[in-house]
Parts: sequence; structure tokens; C-alpha cells
Amino acid sequence: MAVTIHDVAREAGVSLSTVSRVFNNKGNISNETKEKVVAVAAKLGYRPRSYKKQENTVKKNIGIIFSKRLSNLIHDSFSFYSQVMAGVEEILIPHNYEIFFRTISGKAKEDSVVINELIKDEKIAGLILTGYDIEREIILRIKKSNIPLVLTDNEVLDENIDCVVNDNVTGARKIVKHLIDLGHRRIAFCGGPLSHNSLNERYQGYKQALREAGLEKNRDWIFFCEPCFNIEDGNHAAMRIFNNTSPTPTAVFAANDPIALGVMKAIKELGYRIPEEISVAGFDDIPMAEHTAPSLTTVRIYKNEMGVLAGKRLHELIEGINPKPIKIVMSVDPVLRDSTAPCQ
Repeated sequence: MAVTIHDVAREAGVSLSTVSRVFNNKGNISNETKEKVVAVAAKLGYRPRSYKKQENTVKKNIGIIFSKRLSNLIHDSFSFYSQVMAGVEEILIPHNYEIFFRTISGKAKEDSVVINELIKDEKIAGLILTGYDIEREIILRIKKSNIPLVLTDNEVLDENIDCVVNDNVTGARKIVKHLIDLGHRRIAFCGGPLSHNSLNERYQGYKQALREAGLEKNRDWIFFCEPCFNIEDGNHAAMRIFNNTSPTPTAVFAANDPIALGVMKAIKELGYRIPEEISVAGFDDIPMAEHTAPSLTTVRIYKNEMGVLAGKRLHELIEGINPKPIKIVMSVDPVLRDSTAPCQ
């Protein structure tokens, strides 16, 4: 049975009119409510319609594709991806496009069916693939179909595919340099799979900062979370590092904020004080970061703006404007809060 606007409203705990206004980009709706509605729609697989229909208006569809693993993240109100998607809609809905969401499982047979359906759908004007864990083969298959395509928070390094990405190396280097400037010399790293380009770049930034300071990385202080790199994984990583190494690190850089939150939880459980004994820094600046105790030092990514740029670029491709592939690299900024302090 098709998911309806009623299902979205009930799941999100809002009125039908609120859902309608979100997907028509009308009315004064808070970003928090908008992100929640978009996240629920993504989770349920709801296909929004334009409620202000006009005679003889041709509507075409835009698909936003992400992995099932990320669908739980998108359902969270603080999620990176829900904010990216809200930015995409901000641009494309006024151009009379209908937005729909699809998930892929990471299982070749299941994903092949989904991709075949997308490629054969003549109403699809373009696709946005979001997230660093969408496999290369899927991206190249869509590219081969000649459907206008933009990647967000992902790129295929040796292929000419439009993408909007963050300057992860610079962001990671700056935040680790902040820890070094505070006097820290034993700095741990908790990240995700290096097969994901964004996470690999953050690891490279960590190593670059150490090299520039004349510090050697200690393999015992480096942990790669598999497969989800979330709060639980961060907790597990910190427990492994602090229970099995001597001397222990005085600071931890986590490749994303959920990992950092898990690291902070573990450090507190082990009886250490943050930041008096151990400093912690993350990456992404999810809304929860400033509400933790202590508030989390991190790297701010401009998530809504990433979606806006992806939406604008996809619209250009659909209209045949500047068809040569473009890589847009967004700047990021350290946000210094209470979880970091001078090394004691």
C-alpha cells in the first residue's frame, strides 16, 4: 500500500497542513519541524506531490537516494542528511519538481532491482545520491544511463561526476592543530571505514596535522569503527583505546560527532573528566553537539547549503546549463566549545 500524507503526518506528530506546507515550501515552518517531516518521509518512502496543481503543467521527478543504513540517521532530527535533503527541496520544489526518496540496501541483487526501476522511469528528471557509503558500482551505473546526477558528501575520484563535498582534510587538520596548540601530544583518532572517501579524508587531515607538528601517530591510539560509526561505535572505540594502551591519550579526535558523543560517554564511564583530563573533538556540528555536557568542540559543515548547491547544480544539468562536470568543495570551520582545554 502506498504511503500517504496522512502516514507522514501521524508518524511525525504534525498536522496534514504542516506536511503540505513543508513539501510546497510555503508558510513559516521551523527548520526543526521541516527536517523532522523530511526525515519521516524518507524513512517511510513517501513520495510528495505538489499540492498547488496547475493546468497543463508538466511535472518531473527528482529522486534522492541514500542507503538503508543511513535511513535511521536521516530519521534523527539532528541528522546531517535530513538537513542536506531540506536544502535540496528548498531549490527544486519551487521549480515544480516532485521529490521522492529511495533507499538502497548494500546488497547487490536488491539494489540492482531499485536501480533498474530508476533508470527505466521516464518521468525521472534527475537523481541526487547522498552519503559516503553508496557503492561506486551503483554510481557508475546511473552515470552510464545519462540521467542527470549529483553526488553529495561523496565522489568517485577517477570519474567526472558532479558532486558537492566538504573540505574534510582541511577541517580535520585545523581541529587537530587546535588540540596540538593546547599542548596535547598524545592524540587518538576514532573514525569509520577508510573505503568511504569523506572519512578517509578526515583521517588524512589528522595525520597531516601530526606530521606538521613533528608528532608520530601511535597505532594503538587509532580505531576504525565498523560498520556504522555511530554513538555505540564511538563508545566501543574509546573503551578499547583507554583500556588497552599505556600511556593513554590526552585528547581524542573523532571523525564525526556521533562517534565523539560515544567517546565522551565512555570516557565519563571510565572516570575521566572532560576536558580537565581528556579533550574530545568531533566533526559535522550536529545540533546535539552544543547541548552535550560539556558542549562538543567540532568542525561545522554547512549542511543545508550543501543541499542547496546540489539542487542548483542538478537543475542546471537538467536544463542543459554548463554540462561539464563540476566538483564543488565547501569550506568548513572549527567550532571551539567546552570539550577541549589545555593539556594538564
